Amino acid sequence: MKNFFSNEVRFSGDSIKSCIGFIDLVDSTKNTLTMDNLGHVRMYYSKFINSISAIVKSYGGKVIKNIGDCILFYFPKTSDNKNEKAFKEAIECSLKILDSRYAVNQELSKQQLPPFSYKISMDYGVLNLALVGDYSQVDLFGSTINFCSKINSSSLSAHNEIIIGDKFYRILNSFPNIATTYNFINHGECKITETFGYSTYGIKKVNKSSIDEDDNNSNTSPLRKKILGSATHHLIETQSKKDLSFHIHNKNNNKRRVILVDDEKDILFTYESFLKDNGYEIITFTDSYNALNYIKDLSNFDNLLVTLDIRMKNLNGFQLHQQIKSIDPTINILFITALDILDELLIIVPGLSKEQIMRKPIDKKEFTNTVKKLLK
Repeated sequence: MKNFFSNEVRFSGDSIKSCIGFIDLVDSTKNTLTMDNLGHVRMYYSKFINSISAIVKSYGGKVIKNIGDCILFYFPKTSDNKNEKAFKEAIECSLKILDSRYAVNQELSKQQLPPFSYKISMDYGVLNLALVGDYSQVDLFGSTINFCSKINSSSLSAHNEIIIGDKFYRILNSFPNIATTYNFINHGECKITETFGYSTYGIKKVNKSSIDEDDNNSNTSPLRKKILGSATHHLIETQSKKDLSFHIHNKNNNKRRVILVDDEKDILFTYESFLKDNGYEIITFTDSYNALNYIKDLSNFDNLLVTLDIRMKNLNGFQLHQQIKSIDPTINILFITALDILDELLIIVPGLSKEQIMRKPIDKKEFTNTVKKLLK
């Protein structure tokens, strides 16, 4: 007997990083329940799907699927997190969808159909790939999509507004031109689990005419200073929250980066001395909370390895590992511990391999080779 499911979905094991979006058609179930004509129901949903798909395509995006009255789409070009144009297109796409709603609603009114109202959420992160059907179509799944979906369905998401997740916000705010073109409004934390909240932001285009008017009235416009300084202010504010408790090299996001976390400074000095001649950017922390806050504020997580001790004050190694993986599951982790608990670690920490655990005291050659292998 043929196994139906074995030919339907194949999880490729591959993943990408990209910007995704959810568009929910608000109150569609309630609206369609009032329609006696099945043709009107089909027209209503077809107009929604086709109008959104056309706009997404025009901005370089791809619609993956519709889930009931919700459309999932993504922007492949944003896999390059230095491609400012691609990220701006992603924002403009959602703004265009909101703007086009008025013309679409006029057409719906002529057909005596209820108007469209949207909830739009966007985020950035790791997307796992699967092939469906005859393997000619791509499906996406994973924590980034789950987060974005939760944002969309949360009470923080208002009708006909765009709300974005913290990862997407941090990347957008790293581009000065984008930071001066759009306003980001803190919407609070979306509760992902009982213990984990995820920061969200509203996004709107800056009113340029207001800025120009302010400039004409003052040599140094307060509004322009606020907007132009938003990216710099964010970095200063972020830095003030951190206590880089040991030593930090000059930042270069193109380098392979190693974050060393241990509550003993002497041990950190030893680890750093082992790695300093290998061309890494090295950041060290004696406080696990400071390390976590630093990682949260990074604009990208490529070429990044974090070494963790297990016995630490505040957050222990297990807790810090869990928090880091919730930020981005692709971040490389290396446990360095004096505890003889290799087998227990492999059971307790999902996805951990023997190569990601080292016993203290560590050998310099073994340590440098392990770091090199994890950052290859």
